[in-house]
Amino acid sequence: MREKAFGLALTAAFMLAAGAARVDATNACLQDAKDTFLDCKTQCSDDFTDAKGVCRGVSPGCFAACVDGRKECVDTVREPLTTCLDGCESTLDAARAQCKAQAGCGGSSNPCSTNAAFIECMNAPQLAAFTCRDGCRDAFRLDPDARAALKACQAGFKACVKTCGSPSGAFLSE
Repeated sequence: MREKAFGLALTAAFMLAAGAARVDATNACLQDAKDTFLDCKTQCSDDFTDAKGVCRGVSPGCFAACVDGRKECVDTVREPLTTCLDGCESTLDAARAQCKAQAGCGGSSNPCSTNAAFIECMNAPQLAAFTCRDGCRDAFRLDPDARAALKACQAGFKACVKTCGSPSGAFLSE
């Protein structure tokens, strides 16, 4: 009887270890697939940018540099919007933590997504966060300085593209 119990315990331990190893292998495989997808997506985006340059009769490398310059310009202009949106999100995160503590949810045995007290607690903060984000976007869209700066970014991009030379004939025949 003892030998049978020991054998069952040993088999159960082996099955648990094998299951954990299988989960780790699955997670590694999924992460590898995700990384491959993101690499492919980046390459496709770069190829698309190069093709747009060629279609405009512009050297792809120069066109890409102009695109990067425009992105940096726009990102700088959008910093106040990004900061405002981050503030909305941090307020929501704080409310989420408070609601989680009040409802006593979390973990696999009591997920917050199915806890009625948590869901009820989060209704008002989610509405406030939506209103906050909407206000940030409206303020940015209505800011005449931001609109002028975005137009300047676009004008700078167009001027940059005009300075680019045409692509080489060898590139076009590939």
